[in-house]
Amino acid sequence: MSARGRHRPCGVYRPAMQSPHRVAGETGALLAGSVVNGLAAYGFIALGTRSLGAEGFAPVAIVWMFWAFSAALLTFPVQHWVIRQMALDGHSGGVRAASARVALLAGGVAVAQGLVALAARRPLFGDASLVWPLCVAGVAAGAGFMGLVRGVLAGSGRYHAAAVAIGGENLVRLAAGAALLALARDARLLGAALVAGPLIALLWPQARRLDPRQGPAPSTGLVGAAGLAVLLAQVVLNGGPPLVAALGGGEAEVTALFAALALFRAPYLIALGLTVRGTGPLTRRAAEGGREGLRGAALMTAGSTLAAAAAAFGLARPFGPPVIRGLFGPDTTLTGELTGAAAAGCVLALGGLVLTVMLIASGDRGALVLSWLAAAAVGGATLALGGGLAPVVRVVVAFNTAELVGVGAAAAALARPGRASG
Repeated sequence: MSARGRHRPCGVYRPAMQSPHRVAGETGALLAGSVVNGLAAYGFIALGTRSLGAEGFAPVAIVWMFWAFSAALLTFPVQHWVIRQMALDGHSGGVRAASARVALLAGGVAVAQGLVALAARRPLFGDASLVWPLCVAGVAAGAGFMGLVRGVLAGSGRYHAAAVAIGGENLVRLAAGAALLALARDARLLGAALVAGPLIALLWPQARRLDPRQGPAPSTGLVGAAGLAVLLAQVVLNGGPPLVAALGGGEAEVTALFAALALFRAPYLIALGLTVRGTGPLTRRAAEGGREGLRGAALMTAGSTLAAAAAAFGLARPFGPPVIRGLFGPDTTLTGELTGAAAAGCVLALGGLVLTVMLIASGDRGALVLSWLAAAAVGGATLALGGGLAPVVRVVVAFNTAELVGVGAAAAALARPGRASG
């Protein structure tokens, strides 16, 4: 049996000292998987809009939105909880003992979203077909399942496999969508293709065979806390364009803000996949040294995030508008100041993501939720108090304020004395 544990069952992997070359290779694989995942997502959307038209693709876009909520509520929290628990236990027995509760949580989210889609299927999807609510429930259940599979792969040190799982999910959707649309140009078939993404997990049947050793089932409260925190963070990051529209902003402003965020969010989307490489080491550091083990890294992350946000503003203010015009068209740009602020806010969101992973590793459920509740509350208050500003200016200011509070609150929680939860 090799020291790397390639032939061990997924649940009994124990980390050994790793060379910088290996760490770089695993990180590069995760980076590639994240990029492929994003490109495949754009490919799926392009396939749908070109085959069905913008209007015909609209119900599929609604299913996609439900899937994005499911990924925030389930995929990210479940995978990081699994990685953390395996790092604490040294095996996947604890994950197995608590898997029924995780399945119940995922099932509850799937049923709840399916019922919402069922009750509102006519206004949401334009027809009364039951296919749409079934697709919504299916993508939610798949999101929970993929969180488990990716978490077990990464928790057992199989980062190259985790990278394939990350990149392959949307590749499966793209391939299934192309095959189904070749049969008939029916939006419902494309909705079904969205449900097919988790079929990538068939490549690793052993990832579903968790360690049989017995022990008390660990708490799964961290999954719910992380789900709420990540959902709030996603609302802060992605809620700008609809807020501009709700406040009475023009269509051009809505599109311009959407285009700016689409460009500057790219590093954040890539980092979502890369975070699985850090959860295990951070968990072990917190378990050995308590929260003090993460204090230096948290303060360094917060400081470098602020510096990078300032640099992003300085670069995006003059150069962002022409780049956005070149990518998305001449009517899709904000002013230089707003473009710079959008870039700075996305950098702050990236720092907030890293600090969120640190809070998950420390097991601090209260700080995890309170950090992003505070961010959302202060952002909302900023939005309400900015009535004299143009809608797009109000939204961008509130976005940056909320991200700044999220970073500050998370860093302060990690810097305070105390033990991590194990």
